Amino acid sequence: PYVHVESLLRLATNQRIRGIINHLIGEEMGVHLCLTGWKSTERNWHQDGYLNPDENLDHYIAVWIALDDIHADSGPFEYITGTHKLPRITKKNTIDKLEPYERDDPGWPKYSERFLTPLFETLKTTHHLQSKRFLAKKGDVLFWHARLMHRGSAPNNPEIDRRTAIIHYSGIHHRPDFPVAKQYANQGFYFPINDDISF
Repeated sequence: PYVHVESLLRLATNQRIRGIINHLIGEEMGVHLCLTGWKSTERNWHQDGYLNPDENLDHYIAVWIALDDIHADSGPFEYITGTHKLPRITKKNTIDKLEPYERDDPGWPKYSERFLTPLFETLKTTHHLQSKRFLAKKGDVLFWHARLMHRGSAPNNPEIDRRTAIIHYSGIHHRPDFPVAKQYANQGFYFPINDDISF
């Protein structure tokens, strides 16, 4: 969406966000994914790192921006602190566990949930990890590491909007699978990914 909606591109490349993410990761970052639906993704516990090429390593960060106050019944973002320090789950190992017909499917992450969701639940229980909810107020921003366990919880009331921009960034020198990153105005960078390009 950021390629087509300039206001979203302006938000995603905001200088203050750019300064924070570059400081945290240690290099210039570029936006490559925006989730802008007004509902919870309802995606169970996962990390973002294994969804991307292993060469990207931890040159990755995501930002959750509340565009309105988030209602407790809308399916708030949940996360488990400290899980970014657990052993790294790789894309290669994840893909290797899939059936051959699943590996080439763009929806392979959904297939991987059948073994990763139980793994994350086991880690949560074994290490006595407690989840937290991000009940954001309009304008609140959450930054998270590529290996942080998180999820979009199931809403108690699916009719309530969860107005947010969820923006994902990778190091601009660590995504050879994307077009070369461009700078927006004098702000941050973005990968000019068009709908007609398949990766």
